[in-house]
Amino acid sequence: MKRLAATVLAAVVLAAAAAGAETYRFTLEQAIAYGLQNSASIKSKALALEAAKQDLAAARSGYYPSISASLTYSHLFPQPTQEVGPVTYYLAATDPLSLSANLSQTLYTFGKLKAGVKLAEEGVAQAGLDLAEETRKTVVLIKRAYYAYLLATEVLAINEQTLGRKQDALEVAQKRYEAGLVADYEVLRAESDLESYRATVISSRNAVRIALLNVRNTLGIKEEEFSFELLGALEPLQVKLERKGLLELALARKYELLSFRKGMDIVAAQERLNRSLNKPTLAGFVSYQLASGFDAATGANEYFSADAWDGSLTAGLSLSVPVSAYLPWSKESAAIRKSALQLENLRLQYQSLESGVRIAVESGLLKVAEQEAKIASGRKSVELAQRLYESAEQQYLGGYISSIDLKDAQLGLNGAQLAYAQAIFEHNQNILELMDLAGVAEF
Repeated sequence: MKRLAATVLAAVVLAAAAAGAETYRFTLEQAIAYGLQNSASIKSKALALEAAKQDLAAARSGYYPSISASLTYSHLFPQPTQEVGPVTYYLAATDPLSLSANLSQTLYTFGKLKAGVKLAEEGVAQAGLDLAEETRKTVVLIKRAYYAYLLATEVLAINEQTLGRKQDALEVAQKRYEAGLVADYEVLRAESDLESYRATVISSRNAVRIALLNVRNTLGIKEEEFSFELLGALEPLQVKLERKGLLELALARKYELLSFRKGMDIVAAQERLNRSLNKPTLAGFVSYQLASGFDAATGANEYFSADAWDGSLTAGLSLSVPVSAYLPWSKESAAIRKSALQLENLRLQYQSLESGVRIAVESGLLKVAEQEAKIASGRKSVELAQRLYESAEQQYLGGYISSIDLKDAQLGLNGAQLAYAQAIFEHNQNILELMDLAGVAEF
């Protein structure tokens, strides 16, 4: 159902883009669906999984018999003959034909075939892990770009609001100057403050465009005429994090750990395959050959006489033993020793990697707690800064304070709002970091 929804969404979006329609608006869920449908990296991983499945099918083919057929034609120069008194007899046809069918079946490999299949199965499992991780990473990457865009738009809105306040302050200064209450210096200072702040707004608008380009790249949108926006508000992600459960989830689902464990399984399977290479192989075979005949008196080929064709059936068993593989200096023996060393090395590396994941989870939880405290403090700071600005605005209108005092109140409110937005953004980014650690796309 999700795949169908994503396909329909992609078709609608591309049709709208081709028709030069209005700006298309994505929610986060729609952006994720579109990105997953359009991701070249996910498609690549899916192809790699299918290739691994074909490798498995090839490995399993050893369980089934092998059948071959052949047709052979030859010409003799010259045709061999034998003279018996005055009579000449032909010993072979000048252009013989032969048909043959061969069937062979491996009967017992002492573990070689089973080990090869197991190794191929581990390859399929690893390719499946890679595809699942690429899908999860794409979802988290889209979320990161989405929240970065929301932060950019929030910063732009705050700065535009501050610019509006400075415009209002300039208008008040002009009216007070016209009323003879202040000198022209007050107007010039308010106007200078307004114009210098326009650069900040211009930078904020450019940051929104850059964030949107990043989203476009993340979603894999290549159409230049395709215009879109993201819907949503910058709000803290509401998730319930429990230390023990999160740590257990990370140790069980973290891709690097999963991939490392799967790598150890692959090396172990390779080791079993290497150990089986010095075992015998027992195979059975059946072969039937049908050869054309000839007239011994004239030497003529007889292709169309059923009595002239001669058939032979052969069956047997074949036992092959790789004797050299038992020698300590053989490459098979070296491969066994190497696999054992690789496996032990991977176990040691895994312990270090697991320890790193534990530390990262603990650190991530501390960062989330820190940002939650900053959000609570920032919310209160915005409320206080808003009240201070409103009070300063009233005092400025009444002529009790100068434009410098009002500017300080404006900057205080602007700084509090920006810090609050940044705290929310950092909080969401830390949650996404924990998702990466836990190997999930959402909590």
